[in-house]
Amino acid sequence: MNKRPTERLSSRVENYIKYRPFYPESIINLLKSECNLTKDSIIADVGSGTGILSRLLLQNGNRVFGIQPNIEMGNAGDRLLNHFPQFTSVAGTAEATTIDDHSVQ
Repeated sequence: MNKRPTERLSSRVENYIKYRPFYPESIINLLKSECNLTKDSIIADVGSGTGILSRLLLQNGNRVFGIQPNIEMGNAGDRLLNHFPQFTSVAGTAEATTIDDHSVQ
């Protein structure tokens, strides 16, 4: 049975959490120098999954919209990031994020 691309990881969320490598914290310094990231930047993490990148951005003090088309991955991200009040989980895709135009910077 062929699954839609947004459903491929539905049955593997816990393995994804356990085995997916984290980004190095130095990615924040790279984003600061190359993309002018500041603590005031509002970020759309498109395809946020379980929140690996979102967590680093949240720890940097950013407001983050975690946009995730896969329900199970989004639920895992919600569970892992629920203690960050500046995180908003959004059920959406790259083509249809559902967030307001110009709401991220």
